[in-house]
Amino acid sequence: MKHKLVDISSIIFLLLAQTCAFCYNNLIHRNQRYLNGFTFSKIKMTSQSFDSAFGLGINNFKRECNALIKAVFVDEKIFNNMPECLEFKLTNDLVKQSEIKRNLKDKVSAHPIAKLFYDFGCNSIDLFFSEDRPIARFWLLETIARIPYFSYVSMLHLYETLGWWRQSSLRKVHFAEEWNELHHLLIMESLGGNKIWLDRFCGYHLAIVYYWLIVVTYLVSPKTAYQFSELLEIHAEESYAVFLEQNADILRNIPAPDIAVSYYSSGDLYEFDDFQIDRPPGSRRPPCENLYDVFKNIRDDEAEHVSTMRACQNYSTLGKMVVSPHERYVNNVDTLDNVVITRSKWVEWSNNINKLKTSKV
Repeated sequence: MKHKLVDISSIIFLLLAQTCAFCYNNLIHRNQRYLNGFTFSKIKMTSQSFDSAFGLGINNFKRECNALIKAVFVDEKIFNNMPECLEFKLTNDLVKQSEIKRNLKDKVSAHPIAKLFYDFGCNSIDLFFSEDRPIARFWLLETIARIPYFSYVSMLHLYETLGWWRQSSLRKVHFAEEWNELHHLLIMESLGGNKIWLDRFCGYHLAIVYYWLIVVTYLVSPKTAYQFSELLEIHAEESYAVFLEQNADILRNIPAPDIAVSYYSSGDLYEFDDFQIDRPPGSRRPPCENLYDVFKNIRDDEAEHVSTMRACQNYSTLGKMVVSPHERYVNNVDTLDNVVITRSKWVEWSNNINKLKTSKV
């Protein structure tokens, strides 16, 4: 009886081993195409059709389960030629030194809570990402950096729906800012920044927490909520600046991804102009020939975000509206006084129409 049990258990063990071997080999075979180029279709958040939340969730669960199996049983690095083979580097200490130098010249007066969360976040990123994985680090930064603009727009929609306050120009600017950060994210994805399952898992879940953190903060203090983004954008700007210095020679020899060329040069540049509140539309058209140009453009974009976040903090105290350059330079909408003048003209027009109607009667 014991021998029969041993035989049965041995057969079960062999069957399980063969099944695992089959799955492993099948997984390798199905992913051979990753070895021949930079294909990351398995990890995109797109589907063939727009579905319900339940359908989208199920599809994402299946997709990520497949990626998780690959992460556990297969070394994900063998499916990627980029960017590890180019030996990009980003030294954390140099980024910190750069931020310290900047703070001495241009000190940021942030709320202690905002500064506390910022320091915790930066230190966590430094621990999570080794210095030879800057593209993955940038992908996480861009995933998080666009989240506050979702939060700001959500709160502005809430205030407008309740009839408390309406400022469509501010929503317009925040949309353009998120559109800019989205293209930074797409550029990092085109370079393989989101190829590792654990990076994506952490990035998406941190984004959810960050969204609600900013929403709650905005409820209490919009100025503090904007300070969060100012600190994060400064960190991003300095990180890209250091990255450019450390990897300039390599970056100049790599052509720019198509998504970068489209956003900065050949595509519809309306939204690109719209988030740069201090520049007339069309005044900034940076080159985009190679990766050095791309990262330089991203660095300069982050500087524009810093400027916008500071303007948002000063909104209530200075009375100067935050408006898109298309409204400022084309429609001459810049201050609350201009809005009052515009409304007074509308009232005058309305009265004239009413007089015309009365005279006809």
